[in-house]
This record gives sequence, structure tokens and C-alpha cells, in this order.
Amino acid sequence: MRGANRGRVVAITVVIAFHAAIGYYLWKSKIEVKFQEYQDQAVKVNLLKPPPPPPPPPPPPPPPKNMPPPPPVQPRPPLAPPPNVIPPPPLPIPPVPKPVPPPPPAPTIAHVAVISNPDWLRKPDPDDMTRYYPDRASRLNKGGHVRMSCQVTASGTLTSCSVLSEEPADMGFGEAAISLSKMFKMRPQTRDGAPVGGASIVIPLTFNPPADE
Repeated sequence: MRGANRGRVVAITVVIAFHAAIGYYLWKSKIEVKFQEYQDQAVKVNLLKPPPPPPPPPPPPPPPKNMPPPPPVQPRPPLAPPPNVIPPPPLPIPPVPKPVPPPPPAPTIAHVAVISNPDWLRKPDPDDMTRYYPDRASRLNKGGHVRMSCQVTASGTLTSCSVLSEEPADMGFGEAAISLSKMFKMRPQTRDGAPVGGASIVIPLTFNPPADE
């Protein structure tokens, strides 16, 4: 029994010493700081000059004088079709129908107001009628009747007059009526309190032969 206890004590002592050695080694490797020194070494570099560029190539020689022109290019003759080959039938191409133009638009008819009861501010007087009386009708002592259509301006005067009927037709009463149209002036029509033009009016004129003095 005494020998067994002695061997057990020796084994425990060896184990404790072994663990103590391992612990010391681990503690020493973690705590101890290792320094490493570095030194800068200068590197000597020799710069080499680049070689000079090569000389430029010499210019091409000039073309020779009196050089004959190149021969003309001969066109290649067309190839003859191979014999015993039937050409393909022509493709049926239907005719292209011509587009039908659309019908012209219907003309727009502008509504023009017609004045039937004018309020005249000025009309030709007998002296004006005598001044513009046709000479031929005056010499023949002929009278006449004219209906003319005019447009009324915003100021009440007449413009764009045309003869609708003239009796007789060969005495110059139509031209006399056109000349007398500048003597007419009416009170213009108003729209929203402002005078407006553009309305039309039909004016009958009767020419009586001037009385002999």
C-alpha cells in the first residue's frame, strides 16, 4: 500500500509540473513582444536617353513626263443566254386604279343683310341729276330708269355699286347712276352700339328730261 501511494504522488507531481510548464510557455508567448527592425535601402537608377527618331523616308519620284494614257477599259460583252432554256412567264400585274378625286366642296354663301328701309342723310338733288344726266338722252329729250345695287360702309356711304337694270339700255343712264352713287349717304346700321358696314341696298333712280329754259 505504501508503494502504491508513493507512485500515485509521483504521477500527480509529474502531471502538475507538466501543466505548469505548458501554462508558462503559453503566458510567455502571449506577453513577450518581438520587435523587427527594417532598414531603407537606396536604389540607384540610371536614366537612359531615348534613341533619336529615324529619318523621314525620301519623297516619291515625280511621274515621268509624256507618259502615255492608260488603255481604255473594254466593257465586258453580255453573256448569251444558255440554249434550250424557256424564259419564265411574265408575272400578272394588275393595273393600279387611279384615285378618284373628292368632289369639290359646296360654295359657302355668305348671308348679306339687305336694307329695305334706309334712313337717308343725303341724296342727289335736282342739280346733281342735271349735272350727271347723259348728253345723248338730254339731246333726244329721253328719260330713263335704273336699279343699282350697292354696299353700305360703316360711315353710311355707298361702295361697290353695280347696275341691275337699265331702261333704255343705250342712253348712258347706268353710268350716270354709278356716278350719282357718291352723292348718297345714309345713317349706318349699328351692332352693340357701334356702326357696322357690309349690308347691301337696291336703289331705284328715275331720270326725267331736264325742262327747257
